[in-house]
Amino acid sequence: MQIDYVKDIYQAVLGRDSFNTVKGDPKAALSNILKAMELKSKEMRELQINTQDDAKKVFDSVFYARKYFNPIMERVGISKFSQAFSKLQDSTLTYDERVSAITSLSYPEAEEDLRDMARELIHFMEPENYPLWTRWIWNNERGTGSITYVLKEGLKLSNEQEFFSAVKELRDTLSIFGLDVPNYFGTSIFLVYAYVRYVDYATLLAVDRKAGGLYPSHLSTTALVMGLKPYLKVIQVANSKS
Repeated sequence: MQIDYVKDIYQAVLGRDSFNTVKGDPKAALSNILKAMELKSKEMRELQINTQDDAKKVFDSVFYARKYFNPIMERVGISKFSQAFSKLQDSTLTYDERVSAITSLSYPEAEEDLRDMARELIHFMEPENYPLWTRWIWNNERGTGSITYVLKEGLKLSNEQEFFSAVKELRDTLSIFGLDVPNYFGTSIFLVYAYVRYVDYATLLAVDRKAGGLYPSHLSTTALVMGLKPYLKVIQVANSKS
């Protein structure tokens, strides 16, 4: 793990500038993101799929999967999706068996996104055991993703276990810098933030776009990518009443 890179990115997460937060305290924003992740975790663990509205909650919680709600419902129906989601929630099954429960519902155009969706939901269902794993965090076929930004130079991950070990090392490193949470939510925020920041700067939008205030900040985009917008609204309403 390249400790200096981890430190630089984490300091950016807490930075007070227009790239990071449009207004307010980034530490408070980070705290709210963690609270929203807990709300999403609770809902996904406890959710039972009895109606299409229930199923829609699942797809709405994964921002890149929303477009597949209608095609999947038309393709497999509520009963089959309910069975697949129950398997996804079943911690007695292996990780790959749980992922396959969702990807088995897929069609070629949706397969990669539904695999990411399954992995993301497992993370939220069991954040103490499984880190967030999507293609922009680690693409095992291409060897790309935000985890590679902080690996030691020349180190390449070759399998699932090496990825999990790398994220565990990142979690331990972040705890030293102050992001000490009892699960993998901290690494999720860090890795999604690193990806969002990289894409922003790589596309040369960072300077020009902020002047007009038309685009969300890095922390806001991080929350959006993790499907936390509905849960942040709940927190905002609760805070307004307190």
